[in-house]
Amino acid sequence: MKFNLNIRNIVCATAAAAALSGLASAALAETKLVYAGYISERSIATTLDKWFMDQVEERSGGDITFERYYGGSLMKAPDLYPGLSRGAIDFSTGVPQAYNPKVYPLSNVVLPWITEKADAVVYAFKDLYDSNADLQNEFTSQGVQMMWALPFPDGGIWGSFPVRVPSDMDGKRIRAVAAIAWGVEKGGASPVPMSFADAVEAVNRQAIDAMANTPFDSAVNNGVPKIVAYASDAGRLGINSVSIASFNQASFDKLSDEQKAVIEEVAAEVPGRYVELINDAIATAAKKWIEEDTNVEVIVSTDEEAAEWKKVMGPVMREKYIETASEVTENGGALYDQFVELVEKYEADAVYTPGLATYAKMKAGN
Repeated sequence: MKFNLNIRNIVCATAAAAALSGLASAALAETKLVYAGYISERSIATTLDKWFMDQVEERSGGDITFERYYGGSLMKAPDLYPGLSRGAIDFSTGVPQAYNPKVYPLSNVVLPWITEKADAVVYAFKDLYDSNADLQNEFTSQGVQMMWALPFPDGGIWGSFPVRVPSDMDGKRIRAVAAIAWGVEKGGASPVPMSFADAVEAVNRQAIDAMANTPFDSAVNNGVPKIVAYASDAGRLGINSVSIASFNQASFDKLSDEQKAVIEEVAAEVPGRYVELINDAIATAAKKWIEEDTNVEVIVSTDEEAAEWKKVMGPVMREKYIETASEVTENGGALYDQFVELVEKYEADAVYTPGLATYAKMKAGN
């Protein structure tokens, strides 16, 4: 009897050890990935990052989890992609072409006066990345795998004077940065680099004549329609930058095939979710502006007027891009042309309506 009791104790102990071992294995099997971003939690880009991570955690049954740091709480904007490269973080959304331009110059191919269709840019940029060796190398050489790129809402020029043709900017002082500053300069204006918040104050004080680099929803939500007389789409200036979501390549490679499949499945759904969110955000901002009942003349270009703007601004954008890209490749012109061609391919089925056009239609009751 004593012998049997000892055997039972041994069996129980063995079973308990096996159970503990199983729990330990399960714990070790769970993969925790560190996410860091800097864009506002209210932004569409960060909203989609949250959705993506929630879906990955849910669809993997908790096998993948994310430790999340929003709003620059772990790293500031210029540090995100360098941190991603060295493996300090596993997943991030940033704007490396703006904050790390010497390392990511080719990613700056989303330039003004190419398109106003945000959804066309989402699909065109992903196709470009998948098919263009130079753009791919820009990321892979840094140990980074791009997942998607999401446009910031379209911009325009908001100020004290109407902008219907490029020469209307002649002699004016306009807040403008990055590529839009090239276009402002082409129109004969003086681009004034300053932050968005400082520009709102400067326009209000009439220290400058207008402000560009002004996404529609940001303009409305920050009261710009209350301090200007005109809002112009500037010949469908359109989409002029994207946020880019990427994984550290080594972190992604360490995942099991099943884990990779979950991540890729959810990532493939991001563009469709983006289109839903961006259209809702623009409509919400337009409704808010209509309710404020401001006396602003809105200038929305016709197809013919937009074509004339593109004739003036298109060559400037292409030339400047080639100049920037020349630091890393002789194929800048071909890359730019490929992107434009891909955009045109997707514009035919695009469902996004730009901000000022949405406002004009809603105000007219359409």
